[in-house]
Parts: sequence; structure tokens; C-alpha cells
Amino acid sequence: MVKNHPVALTIAGSDSGGGAGIQADLKSFQSTGSFGTSAITCITAQNPEGVSGILEIDPDFLEKQIRAVFSYFSVAAVKTGMLLSKEIVSRVALLLREFRREGRIFRYVLDPVMVASSGASLLREDAVDSILDELLPLADLITPNLDEGKILGIGKIRRTTEMGAAAETLSEKLKTNVLLKGGHLKDADKAVDALAISGRSATIYSKPFIRDFYPHGTGCTYSSAIASYLAQGDSLEVSVSKGKDFLHSTIVQAYSIGRSKTLNHLPKEYR
Repeated sequence: MVKNHPVALTIAGSDSGGGAGIQADLKSFQSTGSFGTSAITCITAQNPEGVSGILEIDPDFLEKQIRAVFSYFSVAAVKTGMLLSKEIVSRVALLLREFRREGRIFRYVLDPVMVASSGASLLREDAVDSILDELLPLADLITPNLDEGKILGIGKIRRTTEMGAAAETLSEKLKTNVLLKGGHLKDADKAVDALAISGRSATIYSKPFIRDFYPHGTGCTYSSAIASYLAQGDSLEVSVSKGKDFLHSTIVQAYSIGRSKTLNHLPKEYR
């Protein structure tokens, strides 16, 4: 049990279906021992089957949310998820740089949310370069899945044995630590992720692949759990390992709701 709950901030979109986005982040923070705060970048009308609408929050109001959190709390970790537009990316980067210049110490996990599990686009094309140019230099870790890794420049991965080298290549290209997530390799027996820390060989994390589970919210849950453990002072390697354990538990203990199963963000071993 965590005696002193550190504060983690998620800057991301709201999922009206409750399984991803801000909702998944806050549930994950709570279950893994951190106090969750949030700044909403956009409101989505969605459920696990698709996104039917997106309403962008005005960047000025987003800034008010972020400043309200930082003015009151000692934020130990920040996780960004769905940022949607170039304007939002630039405003978030400006604020994080400002807080760092002021001497605020916080870890930062960048989840480059580009495409929803349903296939809907969650990041406008002109925002990709802004993420790479403005946010990436601030990040302690970026957590692309294989589809996002392809957009970022590693090509198509077909086998789990390719994960380590691909993560190392992407880390060298982006000049930051990379957790490449391989859960989209549906024909694999294991869900394999590769953590590439600059100058080191990739570390592989593996769990049995859970069949017949819809992946809605898994990326948000994983990255926010990692941020939570970083907020508690764990190393990057330990935070990823613990985050992987937490995500696996949420999948194994998923339960039916609506027309499909949803992640169980309060698995029994975290109660």
C-alpha cells in the first residue's frame, strides 16, 4: 500500500463510454496508488464500437485547467493522451516547459494517441510534427503501439522477435525512451512490449495473449499506470513492469458490460 499518495495529472480526452481516455486514466491512477487529477483536451461521443463526435476544448480553457492543478498540487507525473490538434499540443508543451523552468520536478509519459481501437482518427495530421518537435523533447517515455510506431517511422512489425530492434531503432530516431507495445500482433501467443532506453539494449516484457478481448482503453490504462508508478519514485524499468502487470490483470478480470467486455480497472489484487 502507498502511504503518501503522489499526484499524477492526465491531460487527455474524455470518453463518454467510460473505458478509455480520462476515465481510464483516473481509474488506473487510483488503483495503482496515486491521486489522479485531470485536464480535458476534448470531449468525445464514443463507446467501444466507435467515435461519433469530438468537441475540442478551447486551448485557453485547457490552460486554466492545467494551471489550476499545478497551482495547488505538487504534481509528480504527467501523462498526455488524446491531444487532437496542433494548437492543443503547442499549448501543453508551452506550459510543461514553463513549469520545468520554474523548477517543478515531474516525470512525463507521452502516449501518442493517434487512432482509436475502432479506427477513428484521434490526432489531426498537422499535429504529428508538433508532437515530435515540441512535446517529445520533454518526455521521459513515449508509448506508441505498432500502428503509431509505423506512423513514427519503424515500418510494419510482423513478429514479436522484431520488437526489440524496432524499439531501439525508434528510440534512436526520436532521441527519447520508447516503449513499443506489441499487443496488436493478434497471431502471437504472447503480448510482447519492448522498452528501449537510450544507449541500452531493449528490455522485453511479456504476458500471455488474452484471446477474444476488445482492446478499447488498453493503451490509456497502460500509460497511466506507468505514470502512476513513476510518480511514486519507481525507475522506468520497474514502472513499465508494474504497469504491464496491472494492465494484464485488468484484461484477465475483464467483465461483460454493454455488448462487449470492458477492462476491470479495480482488479482484486489492487483493492
